[in-house]
Amino acid sequence: MANTLYKGDLAEVSFGKETGLRIDGKTSQANWVHTSVSGNTSLLTLGADEYWTTTGPDLKLPDNILIGCTLRIEGGDAYSADDFASTKRTYYITASDTGAGTITVQPALLTAAGTATKDDDNLVIDFYRCPTFETSMTTTNQQVKTDQFIGLLNEFAIPEPEIDVRQQHIVGLGRDVNILTSGRETLSGGSMQLNAHTLRWMKYALGGHSAKSQGEFAYSSVAGTAIGGFPLNIATGSVTATLAAQGYGVSDNTDNSITATNSSALTMTGNSLTGNFLLGGMVAADTGTDITFDTAIATTFENALTTGGIFKVLSATGAVLYGSYGSASGAVLSTCADIDSGALARAQTDDKAVYLLGGVTANISAGDIRIKVGSANAAKFSAGTSYVQIIDKDKHTIPGQDAAETDRQIFKNELRRVIAIGTSNGNDADYIYVEEPLTFDHTSTSCGVERLQYTGTSNQRGSPHIDATSKELQFGVTHTLFGHNVLPSFTVEQSFRQKDADVDSKQLLRLYSGCKATEASIDADSEGEVKLNLSYEAARHYTATTNTMKPHRMFDNTAESAVNRKISGIAVDGEKPYLFQDVNVEVFGRPVLRGTQFSLSVTNNLESRWFIRGYEGTTVDNDQIQHGATQLPLEITEGKREYSFSMQVMVEDERLWDELRTRRHHKNTNDITITMTKVGSNATRETATITLEDYTITKSEHQVPSDKSPVMADVEILVRHMKITESSPYFIL
Repeated sequence: MANTLYKGDLAEVSFGKETGLRIDGKTSQANWVHTSVSGNTSLLTLGADEYWTTTGPDLKLPDNILIGCTLRIEGGDAYSADDFASTKRTYYITASDTGAGTITVQPALLTAAGTATKDDDNLVIDFYRCPTFETSMTTTNQQVKTDQFIGLLNEFAIPEPEIDVRQQHIVGLGRDVNILTSGRETLSGGSMQLNAHTLRWMKYALGGHSAKSQGEFAYSSVAGTAIGGFPLNIATGSVTATLAAQGYGVSDNTDNSITATNSSALTMTGNSLTGNFLLGGMVAADTGTDITFDTAIATTFENALTTGGIFKVLSATGAVLYGSYGSASGAVLSTCADIDSGALARAQTDDKAVYLLGGVTANISAGDIRIKVGSANAAKFSAGTSYVQIIDKDKHTIPGQDAAETDRQIFKNELRRVIAIGTSNGNDADYIYVEEPLTFDHTSTSCGVERLQYTGTSNQRGSPHIDATSKELQFGVTHTLFGHNVLPSFTVEQSFRQKDADVDSKQLLRLYSGCKATEASIDADSEGEVKLNLSYEAARHYTATTNTMKPHRMFDNTAESAVNRKISGIAVDGEKPYLFQDVNVEVFGRPVLRGTQFSLSVTNNLESRWFIRGYEGTTVDNDQIQHGATQLPLEITEGKREYSFSMQVMVEDERLWDELRTRRHHKNTNDITITMTKVGSNATRETATITLEDYTITKSEHQVPSDKSPVMADVEILVRHMKITESSPYFIL
């Protein structure tokens, strides 16, 4: 019967990011304890009320999902014998029990069992193969945050395991195989082809990523009425500061001398603005590098660092401008400078609104999973639905061949979803925890943070939105992708069910973690959509062996609302793909007018690696991961990165032949650019620009057509560097 089969129409796929975990020690309570030793394994029991545990202490992660992850100890006190920095000891997780709140590791710790943690004893679990946890998970309703829409899939293949079975022929026992031994498992062959409604998957092939939105705004539907909450860094409590407001996107629409009463919302007197507007402290006319407020900075703003940070203003036409300051004292910002041209001059204009971004109170290192913003601002974020934007005045130099290094520098701006707020244990309440490790280092005096959130079918408070008629992209997010030394990993969730129901007791649910992109390509021809192809490998597979795992049904329980569709990466009116008729290509410094197809690709030359490591646990059939994952690759390492570009064009003149015979190397000039724009009537729409630089032609055939048709040339080009810039409605990719 049909309803007893697994069928493709009831198959679901989604993916999520991988994020590490940590628990900081605290003397006054056992945030984690080395409970016992058995053979060469140690059992660690975690404390209650950590940001990823509950009062049980239950873990907010499914049973055994951490198997195969690596754990390190920052042992500055009682666990100095296991301190990674001084001893380089690393531990391998072989079990994790959700209900008991325990983790089993190999080898055993050197620190004696029963030792409680101290202030400087911290547990750190690396991000690789560690799916992002779901804050709302319970022991009877288990999930990980694999809630992201893969795309408009034409084809999809899971990296199914292939077991290396060894055959032994024993001398004296005949000609047949005498012993079969199952060895390592390979998880290759994962692939997908999709119609490109976004180029998000190129991030996973390139690795480098910066993102910048236009930040948070206040909003009022009726002049003078309460708005739904403060922008992040406006001081809470009894507001006595002199505030000002300026309308977003309009010419000098400014209200001054606003008085405000702060409760759960902000009620303004003297404000006639409606729609989105920048709310900030009112400033007086100034010159030089100072900005002077009418009210003391500490009165107006929750957390403005005295040692430097970021300010935000609007131009005379209502466009967002960011700048930096070097110090703050009283009502004066000193040593101010532009990030965006004209920011300082605008902030020195009498009676304008200037907003100070929330301060970061500790330096951030690349790979960190939390940001220290202070307990007052941290409490204003909502786990799972809030996003944090880091605006940084410092720049990062991306790979490139431009003549001047400044031509290939980008600001170190980043956007992340907030997945948890620190608890009251220790100083953890000062932190917000983010999905996916941060890409860049950030100095606390050079950056600031804003809070962002989607608002569904509107653009309120800076929420990206696509107009249903004109397809105008409002509050679009600019993503820059580039080649980086580290590839982000991801987890794929795939489930089969027999019935068209939210819960199916006979479902087959699998998670493939530690996935990395082997190769990606973007293809277009003159027949339809732009296609994006990706091949990938995985480092671990996990099977839900109980009925406690709840799968993500993309349009049933995950992206079932306008807000959640944006969160998952399939915004309403944003799901249409790029089409061939909206693509412009320029090569060798000239537009390609008679091209019939093109393809660009990036190859990462990945290599799965297995290591000799024993497993002391017992294996049973209902294990979610067999043999403690020792049979699976521990890591997938990146090799050399290679780019290529090819196109088929109708030959108009001799230029392609000349490129080949003269062996021209286009370095610092004539970049290959591919510009894509989605259909719509508004000038501001979803767009993407791909730039290929430092390239040379390797092949250009000019064969005589036997059918007397026009001469077609197949051109192949080798490329050194690629950069992609996309403007989309998504905070994260």
